[in-house]
Amino acid sequence: MQANTTIDEVLTTIWHLLYRGAVQKKDPLHTATIGTIQEGTPQLRTVVLRKTDTTARTLYFYTDIRSRKVHQLKENSTLSWLFYHPKKNVQIRAKGKTTIHHQDDLTATLWKSLPSYGRKTYGTTHAPSTPLNTLSDDLPALWKAEEIELAATEYAYENFAVIGCEIDELEWLHLQRSGHQRAQFSFLNGDWKGSWIVP
Repeated sequence: MQANTTIDEVLTTIWHLLYRGAVQKKDPLHTATIGTIQEGTPQLRTVVLRKTDTTARTLYFYTDIRSRKVHQLKENSTLSWLFYHPKKNVQIRAKGKTTIHHQDDLTATLWKSLPSYGRKTYGTTHAPSTPLNTLSDDLPALWKAEEIELAATEYAYENFAVIGCEIDELEWLHLQRSGHQRAQFSFLNGDWKGSWIVP
């Protein structure tokens, strides 16, 4: 971005990039690193950014309700996000409180839109991270068929969850030879407050 870029323009750009990341599968921001806390220790993993609601300041990803990250978010609902765009040399950090959606109107609607291959992730016999005696995907035999009837995958809906994270903190870092730029934003009293900070 140019040196005369305003703080408001940075905020607009952040949300534009996050929106594109959700709707374009090949966009670098389509995947993100998220951080939860378990017994005081940061836990990191990669998720797919499924939706960005700029009006509600909310980012969404899908997960298995049995996963460790869900248990961690039940203990501490704060979630951190890290995005990096290698072509733009831009890093975006975000933080907010999460809502776990499970067997509600939102998950029901999104589940209907998932094809059978998209449902496979939630169809394992055991919970994610369960120890196995041998290498296995832990999927029932029905998933081995060349063609799977969608109705046969419905059982996996009980494991499907959607995490919504209402963002209240953002940070922008733009790396460039002419001089790095960095800004931070907090959502206070119904509005974003932004300031430039040392890169």
